[in-house]
Amino acid sequence: MNAYAWYPTPEFTEHGNIAAFCRRHGVDGGYRTLQTRSAADPEWFWERALPDIGIVWHVRPQRMYDDSGGIAFTRWFPGGRTNLVDSCLERHLRQDRGQAPALRWEREDGTLGTLSYEEVAAYSARVAGGLRELGVGRGDRVAGCLPPGPHAFVLLFACARIGAILVPLFSGFGAEAIALRLVDAGARVLVTARSTLRRGHRYDLEAVARTAMAGAPSVRQLVVMADGSGGWERLAAAEPVGTESLSAAAPFLLLHTSGTTGRPKGAVHTHGGFPAQVGSETRYNLDLRPGDVVFWVTDPGWIMFPLVAIGATLAGACVLAYEGAIDHPDVTRLWRLLDEHDVTVFGSSPSLSRMLMAHGSRHPAAPPSVRVLGSTGEPWTEEAWRWYSAEFGGKRCPVINICGGTEVGGSLLASAPTVPQSPCGFAGPCLGIDAAIEDEAGAEVDEGRLGELVVRRSWPGMTRGLWQARERFADAYFGRRPGRWSHGDLVSRSGDEWFVHGRLDDVMKVAGKRLGPAEVEDAVLGDPAVAEAAAVGIPHPVSGEALWCFTVPAPGRTLDAADAERIRERVAAALGPAFRPGRVVAVPELPRTRNGKVMRRLVRALVTGEEPGDLSTLVNPASLDAIRTAVPGTPDHRP
Repeated sequence: MNAYAWYPTPEFTEHGNIAAFCRRHGVDGGYRTLQTRSAADPEWFWERALPDIGIVWHVRPQRMYDDSGGIAFTRWFPGGRTNLVDSCLERHLRQDRGQAPALRWEREDGTLGTLSYEEVAAYSARVAGGLRELGVGRGDRVAGCLPPGPHAFVLLFACARIGAILVPLFSGFGAEAIALRLVDAGARVLVTARSTLRRGHRYDLEAVARTAMAGAPSVRQLVVMADGSGGWERLAAAEPVGTESLSAAAPFLLLHTSGTTGRPKGAVHTHGGFPAQVGSETRYNLDLRPGDVVFWVTDPGWIMFPLVAIGATLAGACVLAYEGAIDHPDVTRLWRLLDEHDVTVFGSSPSLSRMLMAHGSRHPAAPPSVRVLGSTGEPWTEEAWRWYSAEFGGKRCPVINICGGTEVGGSLLASAPTVPQSPCGFAGPCLGIDAAIEDEAGAEVDEGRLGELVVRRSWPGMTRGLWQARERFADAYFGRRPGRWSHGDLVSRSGDEWFVHGRLDDVMKVAGKRLGPAEVEDAVLGDPAVAEAAAVGIPHPVSGEALWCFTVPAPGRTLDAADAERIRERVAAALGPAFRPGRVVAVPELPRTRNGKVMRRLVRALVTGEEPGDLSTLVNPASLDAIRTAVPGTPDHRP
């Protein structure tokens, strides 16, 4: 996997943000030297990175961090006072950049608009005043269940401005999933839209929100965004308020992440730590600059929306938000968005690339304005990565893989635009991250071997805990490896590059060997009859686990017994006879979250009869019925 497929150009090695930082601070050797030094001496790195990122301090912190309480309870920027609104918005106004665009948006029906930094600052000040009139104060939780667009963008900054805590909710959630999160957060206000548009159909968000409120007694006020007059309009007509000075440790975001079992976990992020972390990644890994237009296919309920909103505004760039299906009325919609909005940095999931690949080579490369491609959500297959880099990116753009999560407040691993790239690879840990790959006994693994991604020292974006669950936090992330953050990703290293093979929850043990799903699925997807695949381990009395492959046929194809046998042989040829799949099962679709992740644990649970865990992020429940039909006898765990 580590034959280089892309080499950096002078645009990045000489003129990019990493090069400028290294010159300014006398770092010879570029990104690799900076990476090593920042992990060994994070105090040195963050002292220099924060002003470069654009963090504004009302009171400077006494030091960068205090880890005397251990890794789990490290205090970042103790004594510091700030407000992310000052860093992301007000700073640009003081620098006479208020007229620069901060947000562009477009809806599936063609409605579009733009807000400048000056307009976002004024708009968020009025909405913050409206929240104050509803009785919202510092530390109160405000939930937002909104589609991508200006209201979700402004609400984030309005809450931050007065020290309220935003609770983002996925706009595709059902009432039960919303109520569960409202109750956990103790949310006081719920903000939603009357409806949202997807594939030409309107979905009633207000009705879902009202049903959810019936099960969430803490919510005292529902604010509905609608055209004409409505709750949001009254909120936005309030007297504007100023920006509060807050402790760097003040929470601003409570974002729930799904667990494999039990209720969702509420990750807490702060005014100091989150902007520092995402500002570093967007500045140095994505190379964001003033004037860039960033488009990441995401929902306001996922971590990538606040990450891009804050990271882009720190950089003085513009965010593009799109409400609707990216391939409606056809896949040319994406190319038109990129071209008409002059997008320079585009991010998506590997699943989107595979969907676009299925349409063949009828479409040209991304417009020449696009200079950086991003990716997150799940591991790549080599075929899909090469398509994204060569066909979509025209071989001119770096593919910046990022791997982290909701609790991480950004990324642990990332690619960098100043070093060569192999298909599916990462440049290694992000700047300031002291990460390693360890086996089950806690020893670092040799190059080429699989192990778990762990972190040996806190970082600014690390969740400050789980909401009202201190013991659950310590047990979930540090219980298995005291003094280490256990991330749960299966990772390997080859030379300077790192590779992610899937979640430990998805790891199979076949014939005594641990196997990640990515390498199996890569072999399966090499068959022209297959569009998508998910590999899972099913208990077997002899081999421990048998390998089963669930496959979605390519457009216009079906998978018969001969196809299944050919696929089994492909996997055996690629990985060895011991890994020949026990079954190849054809299904019309795989269970997924809206941001593209395949829910392999759910596929396995359906076959084995295990409890499936949290189903609230499942976007296509019909996929479960398809698996039950394809594998008779599977139990019925309906969401």
